Amino acid sequence: MEKLGNINAKRTLKAFLKMGFEVKNQSGTHVIVTGVVNGEKKTFPIPLHHKEIPIGTIRDILKQAGITREEFFEYY
Repeated sequence: MEKLGNINAKRTLKAFLKMGFEVKNQSGTHVIVTGVVNGEKKTFPIPLHHKEIPIGTIRDILKQAGITREEFFEYY
């Protein structure tokens, strides 16, 4: 498996939108995203206050979204 590095924040948001997630609202520099994965509603924030999102934050976002790295990178 490829090592995960810092990921572009705007491109991350676009990838989730392509997957069918929607922007619920924006709270400051965080966009709240919502969608349904395997019949379960998922809601999580994506930080846009920096150009890149740190590795650990990406892992947490993917975990909250209930999707794998592979699924994410199909749309990234």
